[in-house]
Amino acid sequence: MEDKKLRFRLKKGKGAVQGFTDAAGVTHLPGDIVDLPISYDGEMWLERVDLVPVVTAVPGKVEPVEPAPVDAVPLEAPTRTQKKSKS
Repeated sequence: MEDKKLRFRLKKGKGAVQGFTDAAGVTHLPGDIVDLPISYDGEMWLERVDLVPVVTAVPGKVEPVEPAPVDAVPLEAPTRTQKKSKS
């Protein structure tokens, strides 16, 4: 029988532990992420880390773009007005 494991982060600061040694003899420090059995869920010194599910974006409705009529936009250069100099 295989135990289900969850991912936990060892909390930092108030209510945290100085270190945690797992069954394999590896010491983890506050802030480290460890895989532990479900029985550890709810412990005050652990913060559960859920993997964020990857969500694919749904393509929106595509509407065709109509080109602007050529006659609607005049292609004239703007005229400049000369400023009078102060003399």
